[in-house]
Amino acid sequence: MKRCNVTNVWMKWVCRRGIPVMCLLILISSCRQQPKRTIERGFYYWKSKLQLGSTELNSLQQLKAKWLYVKFFDVSLASDGTGAAPVARLTADSLTTAQLKNNRVEIVPVIFITNETLQQSDSAGTRQLAKNIITLLGHISKQLQQEHYSELQIDCDWTQQTKVAYFFLLKELRKQMQQSTQFNNSLLSATIRLHQVKYSSKTGIPPVDKGLLMCYNMGNLKNPSTNNSIIEVDELKKYLGGLNSYPLQLNVALPLFEWWVLFRRNQFKGILQRIDPSILSNSICSKQNNRYHFLVDTTINNIQFYKGDILRHEESTAAVLQQTAAYVAEKLSPVNQQTRILFYHFDSLLLSKHPTHELEALYSRFHQQ
Repeated sequence: MKRCNVTNVWMKWVCRRGIPVMCLLILISSCRQQPKRTIERGFYYWKSKLQLGSTELNSLQQLKAKWLYVKFFDVSLASDGTGAAPVARLTADSLTTAQLKNNRVEIVPVIFITNETLQQSDSAGTRQLAKNIITLLGHISKQLQQEHYSELQIDCDWTQQTKVAYFFLLKELRKQMQQSTQFNNSLLSATIRLHQVKYSSKTGIPPVDKGLLMCYNMGNLKNPSTNNSIIEVDELKKYLGGLNSYPLQLNVALPLFEWWVLFRRNQFKGILQRIDPSILSNSICSKQNNRYHFLVDTTINNIQFYKGDILRHEESTAAVLQQTAAYVAEKLSPVNQQTRILFYHFDSLLLSKHPTHELEALYSRFHQQ
């Protein structure tokens, strides 16, 4: 009888205390066993001449960045109406290409294609365009002394109206790549903008091996009421709530750049680069948050400003970049166990404003899941 009572007491304790403790141990064990995401590091290079100085080369070494996504040329409609034509073809400094090879930094060619080009091209023209792109890439590669690439990336802000033409071009490019010395067995990737994630049922999933999620240029640049068209976390969240169900494997790009947006009589007039805020004194402008209202007519950097003009300063701050990285890292699909993180873009002035420890912290965010 006493033995039975002891057994009952033991069973009651196990049910009340033991089982919850066991569940907790199992939970902790499963969390520890969750694989850590592997991160590869790189930058975008968006200038027409590939030439790096000591600052850029040192940054690559310090950050252990092994990938440089370089824009080789744009494809847009020729001004004479004869069809698609290459614009801003890349040239390269031979010393830079040698230094990149010595540091084992791999170049990935990127081609930017305008939507207008897709709208004006039929199937025959698209096939020819794919051939022309691979041919021109071959010519540039010889000048860079690059024999083979592991990846080719296409950058295009396609829409629901142009997706058929664009996806057809991607398929034709893949065929041409298989016949090319430089791109045989290479991956084909495509940039993915935020709206193409949110409305993927309409814009479709591109027929590529991998996508590159562009976490910038997310606001209406030309709207005077926009605060920061480059990057805003609240705006980002509107588009990426369903990111974890996006079926394509993704790399991620974060912005380092800044610019100034000019408005005159409440109308967008253009983007300006590299204006020193210290020049915009109280005698010239009144400042409200990131907006500078001109009080007088004046000339800055050979640009004429008029009384009433407004300059909106947009930048990628360290705090906003951290919030963006944390949100995207959490939302990435589990299929992204190996992700390449790129910064746009590679420039000595931008690197001086975003020191190594800041970029290291952003890379670290993506290790967390």
